[in-house]
Amino acid sequence: MENKDIWLVLIGIAGWSWGIFQFFLKRKYQKKDKLTDKRFEAYTAYMKKSDELMTNVRTNPDMVYGISSDFMSAALSGDEDRVNDALLEFNNKLLGFVKKASEPLMILKQELNSLRIICSKELTKKIEDFDELAVDFNNQIQKTLSKINPNDANKMTRELETLGHNERWQKFKYLNKEIIDLMRKELGSD
Repeated sequence: MENKDIWLVLIGIAGWSWGIFQFFLKRKYQKKDKLTDKRFEAYTAYMKKSDELMTNVRTNPDMVYGISSDFMSAALSGDEDRVNDALLEFNNKLLGFVKKASEPLMILKQELNSLRIICSKELTKKIEDFDELAVDFNNQIQKTLSKINPNDANKMTRELETLGHNERWQKFKYLNKEIIDLMRKELGSD
C-alpha cells in the first residue's frame, strides 16, 4: 500500500468516526430536549392548576361567622325540631367549609406527585416537603373539628379561623416559590 492509500483509509476512518460521534451527540441532545419539553408541559400544567386552586385555598372568614351565627340563632329559638334542623344544616355547612379548605391542597398534592416521574432529585425533595405540609394541614383540620362544640359559637369560630392564620400558610407560600424556582432552573430559564 502506498502512502496515498494509507491516508485515504485514515481519512475515511476519521470521517466515519466523526459521523458516528455526531450521531450519538445529536441523540443525546435530542433526549435532553425531549425531557425538557416534557418537563415544560408538566410544569405548565401544574402552574395552571396551582393558580386555579390557590384562589380557593383561603376561605372567606364571613363563611365561618355565617355558619355559627345561623346555627346559634336557630338553636336559641328553643323549638326542638328547629334546633335539630339547624344542627343538620350546621354539620353540612361545616363539612362544606372543611372541603373548601382542604380540597385544593389535596388536588395540588396530586399534581405534584405526577411531577415526580420527570423532575430532579432536588425538586423531588421539595415535593416531599409539600406532601408533609399538606398532611399536617389535614391533621390540623381533623384536630380542630374534634374540638368544635356547637354550643360555644365563639370558640368554634376561633378554632376554624386558626386554620388559615398561622405559619403553615407562609410555609406553603415559600415552598411553592421554591418549587417554581427549581422548575425554572430545570427548564433553563434561570
